[in-house]
Amino acid sequence: MSSIKDVAREAQVSIATVSRVFNNPGVVSDQTKTRVYSAAEKLKYTPNFSAKTMRKSIVGTIIVMIPDISNTFFIDIVHGAQDYAEMRGYNILMGRFDILHFDLRKYVELVKSKAADGIVMALGHNRHFASVAEAKNIPIVTIEEKFMENPYIYVDNSEAINKIVEYLISKGRTRIGFLGFKSEKERLFAFKNSITKNGLEYDEELVKKGDEFGEAVYTSAREYVETILKNGKIPDAVVCASDVLAAGVIKWLIKNGLRVPQDVAVTGFDNIEVAELVHPGITTVEQPREIMGREAARLLINKIEGQEVAKKIGFRTRIVIRDSA
Repeated sequence: MSSIKDVAREAQVSIATVSRVFNNPGVVSDQTKTRVYSAAEKLKYTPNFSAKTMRKSIVGTIIVMIPDISNTFFIDIVHGAQDYAEMRGYNILMGRFDILHFDLRKYVELVKSKAADGIVMALGHNRHFASVAEAKNIPIVTIEEKFMENPYIYVDNSEAINKIVEYLISKGRTRIGFLGFKSEKERLFAFKNSITKNGLEYDEELVKKGDEFGEAVYTSAREYVETILKNGKIPDAVVCASDVLAAGVIKWLIKNGLRVPQDVAVTGFDNIEVAELVHPGITTVEQPREIMGREAARLLINKIEGQEVAKKIGFRTRIVIRDSA
């Protein structure tokens, strides 16, 4: 059986660092956490946590709820949560919720009936749901947005959008458009602020918000390109609120005879697999999705086991530069 020393040696960090990763990861960099988690998985190392995990009231199962099982962003969060939960001796159940008809009660009932111990909810940013009376006193941790005063994990979307806009400006782009989702406001608000702050014109005709799920995402990208071509107002760069939107914009720009990035630079958000697979590869904002899932699971399990947990934990994003911009 591997020891904490073995993990430290494999990850090329100190034993104290390994201990911090599993007990207080908020003080450890994302890069170091990834190395330690990878080493622990490779060596099949299981941390020796408190005997609280042996309490009969804990069944050893958590629920991870996501709004879209077709979105790699949310699936990566589930993977991260599962990896960490299994290291703590917990299983996970994955559930899907409908953002248009949000009903948490059936999952709360699973916890109350002791079929599970608590819930991680990946809400998506700018989604705010009314309190659910039945969920009071149920261990819950959310990702991206706060819900009922529960702990939550988030990234600074405003900072991320500002970074990508300033990157485009540094490349000489001056007419920058935006394609986002109807369900979100923060990234568009940050885009508008960044454009005006940097002395550029904010043009409503270069901005569109579409639907978020399934084929509607590709439809939004096609309609955006059709609109800018029809209006004769073609930006020299487009900031997209997701990599899937960016992939769609790239496809329709090229189909209409425009070159990416020579004529129009395109950026995405999330750094999911599609960003690397399409041609040209998408310059994008990376969110540490699996680490966010791990951290949410850690907070939830600590909460289940009666430990004090942070109210919120933020992660920084980074720009991944590829050929689209």
